[in-house]
Amino acid sequence: MASSDAIYQLADFCVRTRFEQLPEQVVQVTKIQILDTLGGALPAAHLDGIVQLRQWTHENGGAEHSLVWGSNLRAPVENAARLNAAMAHALEFDDTYERSLLHASVVTVATALSVADWVGGISGPQLITAVTIGTDIACRMARAGSPGVSPFVVGWDPTPMYGYLSASFVAGKLLGLSREQLVSAAGLAYQQIAGNAQASIQGTHAKRMGPGYAASAGIMATRMAQHGAKGECDVLGGVKGLYQQYHSGRYEAEELLGGLGVSFAGPDIAPKPYPSCRGGHCGIDAALALRQMVGMQVDAIDKVIVHCAPAERMLLGMPLDKKQAPRNVVEAQFSLPWVVASALLDGEVTLAHFSTAALERADLQALAKRIETAEDKSLVRNDGGPGAVRVEVWMRGEDRCHVKQVNLAKGDPAQPMTPAEYQAKFLACADAAGMPRVKSEVVLQRILKLESEADVASLSAYLAADACTTAMASSAR
Repeated sequence: MASSDAIYQLADFCVRTRFEQLPEQVVQVTKIQILDTLGGALPAAHLDGIVQLRQWTHENGGAEHSLVWGSNLRAPVENAARLNAAMAHALEFDDTYERSLLHASVVTVATALSVADWVGGISGPQLITAVTIGTDIACRMARAGSPGVSPFVVGWDPTPMYGYLSASFVAGKLLGLSREQLVSAAGLAYQQIAGNAQASIQGTHAKRMGPGYAASAGIMATRMAQHGAKGECDVLGGVKGLYQQYHSGRYEAEELLGGLGVSFAGPDIAPKPYPSCRGGHCGIDAALALRQMVGMQVDAIDKVIVHCAPAERMLLGMPLDKKQAPRNVVEAQFSLPWVVASALLDGEVTLAHFSTAALERADLQALAKRIETAEDKSLVRNDGGPGAVRVEVWMRGEDRCHVKQVNLAKGDPAQPMTPAEYQAKFLACADAAGMPRVKSEVVLQRILKLESEADVASLSAYLAADACTTAMASSAR
């Protein structure tokens, strides 16, 4: 008897969807997601975890299928995609599907560009279509499991977890797999699925690796299916399928399949204005607003209390002594006291706040230690996305506090970044990577006009090393 598992409907959607069917808004946001992902990856070459992964990639050699962005290193397609996706995630500057705290683009974009670089002849419209499909599938799968519950409460890291499957669909679309081959690829990817939140809680370099593992495994599964390996099974709804095995049967079919091919998740994805965990961005916005409204003297701050939902406090506010004094960049990226202190002290939160130099700043250290966190269940977001944050600032010599609550952070579709802002973000990231401005502006324009690219492998080639990657090339040796 033929299976009714939803994986077949997702495969049908992948096979039949053409660029001409995509709404214009979806095309435009997909290009932004491609631009944003590349931008966030370029300055990450020097980070711990990435350096070691690049050394491993270099030492293992192999076929020179695909470029590692911003370098002269070419590697087997799976290995290049692993490194590109990990770089795109490492700085915590990657966009977020807030309902599920999912960073879909780091997997789908890295997979698509790496595969396109390898096979050649993939046009801009084909690339946009593959990324759109993979991103939509990832978001649908994530929101359908344990709907309305933060994934960090459930315990899985959704980005790699659903990335294994979405990568197989992206690669399968570009390689022209049939419906049956796509389902086999998904089954082979499902056998490798992984991703937990412990690395985020404890701030280890493993947090940076997850999307890379997913992209690499999804491509490998697709290539195996293309060559005849059989993985076809009830991936999603089987007795040991994803939703039973990883969500104890808590699953909403309408969230997965409702409006499939008609409505797309891409427009609901939020680019990040700040390079840190998205769960802290409402706190940053509140702190920036208070700084502007009150014009406070930071030295006169007695204490700050950051009220947040339970999931955000667990991930970003506890244990408090650790969050008040992050020891490395990953810990700082996942610290509410650190990001709120940065906003209050400097009036901005940038890549510079997540560096060894910033961690050694006495003024930031002192203010972060005066910032506490408190749980407030009324701040929980009903759809499972990052909760609201209320910041209270108590000044010495005053008998009242200054309060600001932010319900939706900058970048949310209801509080969007402007085209000028996301373009400036890309250029700033490219500057931080050492890319000459004349070159980064060309990359920016080519991506904004991606529909006109006849072969996106030429775009990948343009991302190869020059002045922007001297340090990267030397560390690989």
